[in-house]
Amino acid sequence: MSHTEQMNIRLVVDDEQELYTSFSPEDELDGSVKAYLRSKITANKYNSNLRLTVIPRKPMDEEKFRRAVSYWIKDEKESFSIEEKSTVRMLIGLLIFGSIMILACLSLQKTIDVLQYSLMPILGSLSLSRAASILIIDMPTIRAKRWILGSMEKHNVITFEYDQDNNSTSVEENQNKDIQVDA
Repeated sequence: MSHTEQMNIRLVVDDEQELYTSFSPEDELDGSVKAYLRSKITANKYNSNLRLTVIPRKPMDEEKFRRAVSYWIKDEKESFSIEEKSTVRMLIGLLIFGSIMILACLSLQKTIDVLQYSLMPILGSLSLSRAASILIIDMPTIRAKRWILGSMEKHNVITFEYDQDNNSTSVEENQNKDIQVDA
């Protein structure tokens, strides 16, 4: 798969109502649909555009589905933004706390001999260790999620494939309708 190809996710729909959660008054995708889409998108290892092909057994409200996907992407972006801010705050807090503990221990160690056997250097080194793991593990994950969300928002196309006997809507009419996400 080259970097310019589109990744095609196919979604077979037997009953349109199964796509949406029954608890929300808005057009909101069901949790199992979100999980399926998320798993397919995260499995995409290439920098390609995403195409979602919906294959309904019966005619469905295409605009309702597009709105639901748009709301889902917006929710994912908001959730990711909160997670990203929390991770960065944690990183900064751990770096500051760990550095203060280590520096205080090193500067006071000559006057207070017992300090080298206290929890201060241990807490400082644990804090710095956790900060390092955030830098090495969590920050690349955040960059990957940012790429996935950006790709979902900018380069997605939703198409609908109907059996030509059941519906007069052609695939060509729906090929180039992009997802519009209100930021």
